[in-house]
Amino acid sequence: MTLSAQPIPMARETGRDDGIRSLSAKSVRRRPQPRPGRPPHLFDRWHEVEGRLRAAQRLALFLDFDGTLAPIRRRPGEVWLGRSTRAALDRLLRHGRSDLWIISGRRLADLQRRVGVDGAHYLGLFGWEESDSASLSVPATQLMLWAGRVLKEFLASLDGVWIEEKGAAIAIHYRGAPRHAVRLAHGRVEGFLETFEPGLRMVWGKKVWELLPREVRGKGESLRRFIAKQAPGTLTVYAGDDTEDEDAFRALPNAITVRVGSRAQTAAGFRLDNPKQVREFLERLERAL
Repeated sequence: MTLSAQPIPMARETGRDDGIRSLSAKSVRRRPQPRPGRPPHLFDRWHEVEGRLRAAQRLALFLDFDGTLAPIRRRPGEVWLGRSTRAALDRLLRHGRSDLWIISGRRLADLQRRVGVDGAHYLGLFGWEESDSASLSVPATQLMLWAGRVLKEFLASLDGVWIEEKGAAIAIHYRGAPRHAVRLAHGRVEGFLETFEPGLRMVWGKKVWELLPREVRGKGESLRRFIAKQAPGTLTVYAGDDTEDEDAFRALPNAITVRVGSRAQTAAGFRLDNPKQVREFLERLERAL
């Protein structure tokens, strides 16, 4: 197949300004479906949680970065781990019972640079990129290169919509874009994605759509792989703020799972409101160990 010869049908350019709920039913089925219900605030159930933490022989802590450890900014390049949160993570790692993973949609090297916690394990591209040696197959590499070129052309004229090429992923950002630009963007992205449905999948983020080749799996599959290797007596804690984290919550039915933010429906067992409360949770966690 010659990629450049593939026609790209343009989807009907209508819908809501968030560019999510207005997509076709075919596209919507790719979204994780959370169980109904708003979980209790973690601090309201802290006595219960603290008991589980103290009883565990080891603690495996998995944390998302953007929106969980650090507030989301207009541009991804503006996000860095705060000094006080880094200090809390450093103290946790000094406990012999704790292991820490930072898991993110960012590329591995970028994630390591922005977090900068020695002794932590880093997982880029939703857990797929465990080391610098991770690489796509040749067909997937060619597809992503071509997709980046086509999408840049499709979206170049839309105010506030911009593309971040990550090599093994393409992020289409629309934070701050006017409503009409988002409507046009989602129609064009939908048409593109439908053409390459077997080869690409979409991850729904906060004011961002991520396109990935099928061989780059999500956080849920990555977590299942790590949990299978854990020693008996290990308690897993996972905190995240976005749609892709819902897949991870479902993969961890026996873990302490925390949704960060105001979402009313989630598969997580508990909630926190913002990264500031996540930092407070880390400080409480340290005292419980």
